[in-house]
Amino acid sequence: MPNISLLEPTVLRGVVEKLTAPESMVLLNRVPTTPWPFPSVTWEVITGSRNIAEPNVPNSEAHIVQRLGRSQKSAAFIYLRDKKVFEPTTLHWLKEPGELAKTNAEAAVMREVKDLNNRFNAFAEYCLWKSLSGTLTLDYNDVQSTVDYGFSNTHLPTAAATWSSATPKQIVNDVRTWKRLIRRDGRVEAKEAYATETGVSYIFDSFATTGVANTFPGGQLLSDRMKDEYYKSGVLPGFLGLNWKLAESVYTTSNGTVTQFLPDDRIVIGNFEENRPIELFEGPTADDEAPSGFTGKFSKSWKEKDPSARQVLLEWHMMPVITRPEQFVYADLTT
Repeated sequence: MPNISLLEPTVLRGVVEKLTAPESMVLLNRVPTTPWPFPSVTWEVITGSRNIAEPNVPNSEAHIVQRLGRSQKSAAFIYLRDKKVFEPTTLHWLKEPGELAKTNAEAAVMREVKDLNNRFNAFAEYCLWKSLSGTLTLDYNDVQSTVDYGFSNTHLPTAAATWSSATPKQIVNDVRTWKRLIRRDGRVEAKEAYATETGVSYIFDSFATTGVANTFPGGQLLSDRMKDEYYKSGVLPGFLGLNWKLAESVYTTSNGTVTQFLPDDRIVIGNFEENRPIELFEGPTADDEAPSGFTGKFSKSWKEKDPSARQVLLEWHMMPVITRPEQFVYADLTT
């Protein structure tokens, strides 16, 4: 059997730690991760205050001001634990001596490790998008639970008119209203919007088909830069002061259904940068072979003797956390 360093525990863990998520995992690539050494995660949902100060007089005790509104939430970590039993072709290269066999074996093992890692990344991406919808519900054979992220109903609005047939004025009013919600409640400016190509096309089609003869000259309000960029990449840069980004990635469920992380009839508007409003917490591994206090993705490889087989395992404790739900709006584009 060739001596493959990738099968050594410390090397395998180091490789897994350096694996990056595909660019299509837009939230996983931008949301900061936070190590958490406890078996469950607890976080504070912070809401600001719009109260103003009151005058005082010299040499008197200062007014006592209450802390920002806070409510505490907690949840068990989502526990992922999958393994791969290597295919016969991989086992063949693991058994063959020589440098060529070693190279082929390393490539075969790496494919399996990357596949396990990509499955975990896809599930984390799914959970992050669901958290931005206000509720993460897990309904599986082994796990049934729901996490409520404390979104008020006003931050889970429905468009005034279905965007697939809305006028430019109706779309503008919706987006302005949602931006104002974030400015008023979250005390930050909404800077980004995520939508699918279909969601962005609702905007473009509404504006492009509205001529100057109508009461709202939508077509004239799309700049040449917006039009050029839309035809090139499918986004409308700077539309209503937002940085529009596409969320087109999909995942496949266990029954083979291909599903979008962000549906066509939903849009996310918010501020992802200020106050660290959304994080991905990583908890301690449950495997007794892991180093003490290890958080993050844990991996190991071993050889079964009966039946003879090589296996690789990946484990991850993680949970999306939203501490400032007022910095986001998750809107339904249908009525």
